[in-house]
Amino acid sequence: MTELVSIIIPVYQTPIQTLHDCVKSLQQQRGDDFRMEAVIVFDGKPAFDTTSIPTWATASMNVHTETIEHAGVSAARNAGLRSASGQWAMFVDSDDALAEDAVENLLEFAMQRQCDIVMGAYRSVLGANVDADAETHHYLNENKVFEGLECDKFCEDMLRPQRGIALAWGKLYRMSVLRSVQGFNESLSLGEDAEFAFRACAAAQRIGYVNAMAYEYRRNAQSAVRTFRADYVRRTVKGIEALQDTVRQMEPADTREAYMQCLDDYALFHLTIIMVNYLFNPQVPWNRKERETRYRQTLNLPVFQEPLRRYRGGRFPITRRVALLSMKWHLYDISAAIAWVRHRQFGD
Repeated sequence: MTELVSIIIPVYQTPIQTLHDCVKSLQQQRGDDFRMEAVIVFDGKPAFDTTSIPTWATASMNVHTETIEHAGVSAARNAGLRSASGQWAMFVDSDDALAEDAVENLLEFAMQRQCDIVMGAYRSVLGANVDADAETHHYLNENKVFEGLECDKFCEDMLRPQRGIALAWGKLYRMSVLRSVQGFNESLSLGEDAEFAFRACAAAQRIGYVNAMAYEYRRNAQSAVRTFRADYVRRTVKGIEALQDTVRQMEPADTREAYMQCLDDYALFHLTIIMVNYLFNPQVPWNRKERETRYRQTLNLPVFQEPLRRYRGGRFPITRRVALLSMKWHLYDISAAIAWVRHRQFGD
């Protein structure tokens, strides 16, 4: 039987040429045992004429478009899931691309090994310049199937951001699993990928990893600019609390406890990002006294205070370890110095 893979592409203020480049990576997929449908969901009215988009279809891929009121990437992905008719689904951001043979590699492994979710390796490049130096991310150095207790260990790694797998994209999902977890949490605007991917993987009976490139994450050169957002901490905390709520409902108790311990790493990782992008962002409108107050207030939030109290070092690269220990002991000047060095590295 020929399998249908629904590839859901949320679009928000993406130029049509960038979107077309994304869809070209779908057009270039090859395989005899599957067909594709590209489900393109515009999160708000697009700024360009969309009448040419249906012509991007190929003999092996249909193209559908729809437009929703602007509500965020999670709402757009959920709309795509409701419209999708495939037995399998993938998510591709509109400024990224699928790697060559990604669909065939992931689907073949899923069918042969009876997996509910299959993840591949990915590479991160600056813009669409695939010939430039790229960072490659391999979870393992060989193919593997996780089931039973090994699935639990995989889900633990989902809660460790340094493992780099808590992502919606770069994975092939059995559609029935996505229906069972009811898609994305639309109340989140930070951490929505991790929260969704964790729930989906926790619901899977068998998870596969294929050590071949499946996805190309194209970083925008402007993303290095750390724009200050006053609601950054609130949005981050909301994402962490959503994960905590999901974990608290899990059984058995020993699995739940292991996940809660991993959530410490998740919270601490994001606290280091808050330190650089929020507390010591060069664009903040605060004086030193106000910044020190925000520093203390943030570190005393329960989602960070308890993980910091339990942190004894290790588990992170040395720079993050020093940053975390400086915040554990409220060493403001050391935290500020580390953030200053990071901003110098970013060129901010």
